[in-house]
Amino acid sequence: MHIRFPAAAAAAICLGLLADPSWAGRQDFYVRNNGGNYVQYIHVSPSTVDDWEEDVLGDDVLEPYSEMLIEMIGYSSDECAFDIKIIDENGYKREYYKVDLCSQLYVDFP
Repeated sequence: MHIRFPAAAAAAICLGLLADPSWAGRQDFYVRNNGGNYVQYIHVSPSTVDDWEEDVLGDDVLEPYSEMLIEMIGYSSDECAFDIKIIDENGYKREYYKVDLCSQLYVDFP
């Protein structure tokens, strides 16, 4: 399943359960939900902008103890620094700033 969201630069998500990390593109990354709550929102924005992009999950959720591949589409190959905000069903959130998605394949939550 692929989800697309309108933003300055388009990005897409597909379920990545048991996916092979070697298939990931330069800025693609996995969100690993290591907690017992559903993740309801994931926002990914270039670190150069001040606002959060739209929620890439839309109506979907990331189940507890699972992972999801976030496919980054439409960004320049030299753009690597991104901010990521993840919020679970209880409103607990973590924000990650200036994550180098050209070298980091996983973002763990919480």
